[in-house]
Amino acid sequence: MKVKVHYRGQLKELEFEKQSVRAVDVLKALGLSSEYAFVVRGDEILDEKEIIKDGEELRVINAISGGLEYL
Repeated sequence: MKVKVHYRGQLKELEFEKQSVRAVDVLKALGLSSEYAFVVRGDEILDEKEIIKDGEELRVINAISGGLEYL
């Protein structure tokens, strides 16, 4: 199955041998962890267990974290 993924300004086409792929598989194919990135379908952030359909077009967004600096 094939999935199109927009990531960091590029459109990538990922190909999987499995017929059933989850959002976490998309992240792994890009070398990312679900702790630091999200898969988005339309305007919805997907749970890592969400099933991805063949031919879908998704976005992957890196999580940005920050904190309060104490003086």
